[in-house]
Amino acid sequence: MKKILIFIILSIIIIGCSKKEDIKPIKSIEDNKTAILNINGKILYDIDFLNFARNTLKELDPKDYSNQEIKNQLISNFIEHHLLLMEAIRKKITINEANIGAVLESFSSESGSQDLKVYSGSYDTNSKALAELIKQKLLIEALIYTTINDNISIDEKDIKNAYEEKYKNNSSSKKAHLLQIFTADKATAEKAMAELKRGLAFNEVASRYSIGPEKDKGGDLGFIVDSDYPEIFGEAFKLPVGKLSDIIKSDYGYHIFLIQKYQTSKQSDFNQVKTNIHFALYNQEQDKQIRELVDGLKQNAKIEYINSINIADFINKYKSRSNK
Repeated sequence: MKKILIFIILSIIIIGCSKKEDIKPIKSIEDNKTAILNINGKILYDIDFLNFARNTLKELDPKDYSNQEIKNQLISNFIEHHLLLMEAIRKKITINEANIGAVLESFSSESGSQDLKVYSGSYDTNSKALAELIKQKLLIEALIYTTINDNISIDEKDIKNAYEEKYKNNSSSKKAHLLQIFTADKATAEKAMAELKRGLAFNEVASRYSIGPEKDKGGDLGFIVDSDYPEIFGEAFKLPVGKLSDIIKSDYGYHIFLIQKYQTSKQSDFNQVKTNIHFALYNQEQDKQIRELVDGLKQNAKIEYINSINIADFINKYKSRSNK
């Protein structure tokens, strides 16, 4: 399967949007927010959308705000985020609230203030809203680990079969000591890249932003064989040692690669590659189960567009409010 681990599948059909273009905006009483979506009975507002997508929007050229393809992708990400969040709440997933405070506290340092600027974008940042977004992302991550990761089991037979297919008859192959940061959305990848360009260590940034199992090892995948991983990893093998890749989009997420060392190896012994095979099979199964989870949530969701989503208008409204 030529697919990589995913956290959130970035594909949902945006329906009904074109039918709402002529509806006059419905303003909420509180803060003059504009209601935009009703997802399973929960009303979401323009400021919710801006808080979620602010990093991506900050990097876009304003002329792209009206690009329908870009807008649909942002709305898609926003909807999936809230579907997963609702599922986490339904399952009564809990997190350590101290983790939220730890992230917010990190923004109080000199370097953290720069992180906050990257995180918050160009319009006003409310610490309460920031804390809420951090909480939502931690809940979704906990949902994935509880619902998916804890239920994945790879047995010895599957590992041996994969070895027979991929390794036993492979006389020689190129290997690389590879580090990766993998994110579900471009905004998070851009935050990670901004920190890397400021000189922060790759392992620190990976531990903070990556969602792959290698996160706990600072993004270190160890030595991997180029033919053993999805096609997107071929881009990593084009890099010179020590050079960061750009942000690379795959079918289900965004990658930043760093090669630490290359080597050419002869046929691998089973015990040498057993761990790598297990990792690859684990990713495939995780991919499959997350696809099923998100597809199921999408299929059963009731999504109503209350008002058209005009990104430029939303941004200008809150910019003007913050300048008052």
